[in-house]
Amino acid sequence: MDSNPRSTGWRSILIIIFSLGGSALTISSAIGILIFLAINTNFVLDANLPQLATVLVASTLIVIGLLLLPVAWLSLQRLRGLKFDSLVLPPLRLWAWISIPGLWILVMVLATLYYDAPGASWYVPFLHFLSIALPIYLVIRIGANRIPLGSSQRAWGVFGIGMTLAPLLAVIAEFTMIALGIAVVAVYLGFNPDKMVAVEQLVNQVEQASDLDSLVYTVGPLLQNPLTLLTALAFLSFLVPVIEETAKSLGVWLVADRLKSPAQGFALGILSGAGFALAESLSASLTADNSWAVTLTTRAISGSMHMLATGLFGWGIAYARLEKRYLRLVGMSLLAILLHATWNAGVIFSVAGGVRVMLTMPDFDLLGSLLTIGGAGLLFVLTSGMVLSFFILNWRLRGPAQLPVQQEMVEASGSTNEVPNEMGKVK
Repeated sequence: MDSNPRSTGWRSILIIIFSLGGSALTISSAIGILIFLAINTNFVLDANLPQLATVLVASTLIVIGLLLLPVAWLSLQRLRGLKFDSLVLPPLRLWAWISIPGLWILVMVLATLYYDAPGASWYVPFLHFLSIALPIYLVIRIGANRIPLGSSQRAWGVFGIGMTLAPLLAVIAEFTMIALGIAVVAVYLGFNPDKMVAVEQLVNQVEQASDLDSLVYTVGPLLQNPLTLLTALAFLSFLVPVIEETAKSLGVWLVADRLKSPAQGFALGILSGAGFALAESLSASLTADNSWAVTLTTRAISGSMHMLATGLFGWGIAYARLEKRYLRLVGMSLLAILLHATWNAGVIFSVAGGVRVMLTMPDFDLLGSLLTIGGAGLLFVLTSGMVLSFFILNWRLRGPAQLPVQQEMVEASGSTNEVPNEMGKVK
C-alpha cells in the first residue's frame, strides 16, 4: 500500500482537475459533433464515408473522455484517505490467449466487410475501438505481467497522461517544427519567384486531383526527388522520435520519486506508451475505406513499438532515480529513440518505394522495388523482435534477480508496504 496518502494530496487535486476537465471537454465536444450531424445530415441511415469519419472522431473523443474518469475517481479516493494495494496484473489464462486474438481477427473481418454497410455509423465506432484496443491490451498484459505497478491511481494516472497530455505536447512541438520549415521555404520562395510559380501550379493540380491515384501521379516527380526522401527521413526518423519519446516519458517522470524498482519503471513506461498509442492510432485511422483493415493492422503493430520504446525509456528513468545510473538513462532513451526512428524509416522506405513502382508501371523500377522490399523487411524484423522483447524483458525484470533490488529500495525508504508476493497481494 502507499504510505502517507494525504502527503500527495496536491497531486491528487491536480489530477482530478486535469482528468475531469479533459473528460468534460472531450465528451461535450463529441456530443456537439453528433448533434451537428443529426441536425444537418441524415447520418443515421446514410453510409456516406465522410460523415462516418466524423462519427469516428466523436467516438474517439468519447473513448478518451471515459478513460479519464477512472483517473479522477481513484484520485478522489486517495483524497479521502483510501490506501491502495500495489497493482499487479496476473498472467493471462489460456482462454484469454485464444479469445483476445480470435476476437481481434473477427473485428478486423467485420471492419473489412461491413465498414460501408447501411447503418454503419452505429457499429463501426465499436469495431474501430476494438481493433486498436485489443492488441494494446494484450501487449500490456505481456509486458507488465506480474510486475508491481504501484497504486491503481499511479498506474491509471500514467496511462491518462500518456493518452492526453503526451500527444498534445508532441503535436504542438511537431507543428512548431513544421511551421518553422514552412517559414524557411517561404523565405526561399520569396527570393526565387520562378520557384513560386511552379509551387502555385502544383498546388492547383493537387486541388483538382479527383482521387488518390491522380494525386500520386500529380506529385510523383516531387516524391521521386531524393531530397524529398531525405527531408522525410530527417523529420520522421529524427525529429519526430525525439519529440514523441520525450513527450511519452512524461508520465513516468512525474512519478519518478515513487518508483520502487527498474521493473516498475519499465511497466509504467509501457502503460504511458499504451495511452499514447491508443490516442494516436484511433486518431490516425478515422477514414473507413477498402484499405481500412490494412490501416488498422499497421496501427496495431505501431502501437507495440510505442509501448516498447516508452518502456525502455521508463526503465532508464528508474535506474537513474533509484541507482543514480544516469548513463543507463541516456542509453535507454537513445535506444527508445532509435527503435522509433528505425520503425519510421521502414515506413518511409516502403511508401517511397511503392510510389516509385506505381509511377513507373508497367516498367520495372529497381530502386523502388529495393526500397519497398527493404522497408517491408525492416518492419517485419522489428515486429518480430518487439514481440520477443516483451516476453524476454518481462521475464528478466520480474525474475528473482530483481527481488533483492526491490527489497533494498523498500527498506531504504523505511517502509515494507509495497512488496507484492507472487500472486500480486501485498504483504
